[in-house]
Amino acid sequence: METFLGCKKLFIRFYNRSEQSLQNMTLSINKGEKVLILGPSGSGKSTLISALAGIIPEHIEAEVSGEVFSRKNVGVMFQDPDSQFCMLHVDEEIAFSLENRSIPRNEMDKMIADLMVHVGLNVDKRTPIETLSGGMKQRLALACLLALEPEVLFFDEPTAQLDPKGRQEIFDLLHQLSKKTNQTMVFVEHVLDGCIEWMDRVILLNDRGAVIADGKPIEILQNFQKEMEEAGIWRPRVFPEKWVEVVENTSHPLSIKLSNILESKSLEKLKEVDKQELVIHTEKVDIGYGKKTIVSDINVKIRKGEWVSIIGQNGSGKSTFLKSMIGLEPIKKGQLYFQNKELNKWSDRELYEKAGFVFQNPELQFITDTVYDEIAFGGRQRNWPKDLIETKTLQLLKEFGLERYRDAHPFTLSLGQKRRLSVATMLLFDQILLLLDEPTFGQDEKTANELIRCLKERQELGTTIMMVTHDMDLVDHYSDQVILFNEGKVMYQGPPNGLFSNEKMVQECRLIPPLHYQLMHERRGLVFV
Repeated sequence: METFLGCKKLFIRFYNRSEQSLQNMTLSINKGEKVLILGPSGSGKSTLISALAGIIPEHIEAEVSGEVFSRKNVGVMFQDPDSQFCMLHVDEEIAFSLENRSIPRNEMDKMIADLMVHVGLNVDKRTPIETLSGGMKQRLALACLLALEPEVLFFDEPTAQLDPKGRQEIFDLLHQLSKKTNQTMVFVEHVLDGCIEWMDRVILLNDRGAVIADGKPIEILQNFQKEMEEAGIWRPRVFPEKWVEVVENTSHPLSIKLSNILESKSLEKLKEVDKQELVIHTEKVDIGYGKKTIVSDINVKIRKGEWVSIIGQNGSGKSTFLKSMIGLEPIKKGQLYFQNKELNKWSDRELYEKAGFVFQNPELQFITDTVYDEIAFGGRQRNWPKDLIETKTLQLLKEFGLERYRDAHPFTLSLGQKRRLSVATMLLFDQILLLLDEPTFGQDEKTANELIRCLKERQELGTTIMMVTHDMDLVDHYSDQVILFNEGKVMYQGPPNGLFSNEKMVQECRLIPPLHYQLMHERRGLVFV
């Protein structure tokens, strides 16, 4: 019987790497199956779906041995949606996909409008793609894929840049699509809630790119807990339990666990920061880009040693605000002070000695040809002694699991590894302020925890952390204060418990709080759908 999709004894090695990305991979995927591929960052998940989709070696060169059974008509949503766009405007990008199917021009406008509604892309069809938020770009990428009507859809972390509500909506959309069309789908995902519940199979990879388990989701979770924990693979927060049972049964083990967490949160004492010196404060600041103002009248105070999480829906101004704090985006109005001195009176060199920035897209900050040199670069620029540079660089390579990639080019790393490298380059210094745009995005559990541990150590030494994130558990666990953007203003600034306990604000701002708060609200009648 002919294999619909799969591979046999597949080995893949990229030409600039000594080690193989995939080892002796054999698997078969049936028509209509929904398959989830799990593994730690750098385990070859993206490489596998690129091979099955025909991208390797046709478009990405690599040394390939073994057999690949692929389909002629496939669609792939990449981790970085910008990498697959080739037009300037939203409607042009979707039309490009329709042109590949030879759809008559007079039929396109209605199809484009329907696809935009279908994926929740609520913007004008002539919107320039470069002005879309990361989440909106993911929705556009999905619309373009659906326009192709492919035999197989491949998703490489399709919700990675979406806020929690947007992620839930995309998973729901794909679930409904799968039931309606019986579409064959292959997923790579770190966030499993909302996805694993409707998968037919889970394929588990180890850090060397070999299959260690293949079976039904519940079987994998029950029989390979130890392997998943050791590999640092995220596990779902609820599945295989049923949430309705957790809510209704106060004796349910998960219900008891969440109730205990909620009680401990109510007993937490606020961190004493009022007497600490101000690192950043703003007075009636407006931010935006181009001629557009996104958020108005921002008045915030951020003190030394605070951990500040910046949250909000996609497009609410989080990343723009973070960039404005270090002058990467000019403010449109008001006053912005860094260490009680107007930001525009700092020279770039003085400012960047004291503040570091980690971009949402890590490739924007890479400037050397090897991972080692990327971390060491800042020390060399500051004329540090060679021994000190080597000691600190090797320490960071080890901390972030990048030792075996020290001589690799940064652009050849997986997206998760690029994120780790981008953070490691900033942690070489002892700056008083670190600004990070989604630093845990695309990371496996072990690496994300290690990254947060490193940041926590620096915070305890007095470094102020400002972080844009969609991870509400991270916000709840580590933040001293949360800044919430919603509908063009700062809706909330204060401790996370005060935000997540506020039923009205949670609902109005489309937040999905951590599970223990969801449990509290749902028992009061507020349902998260």
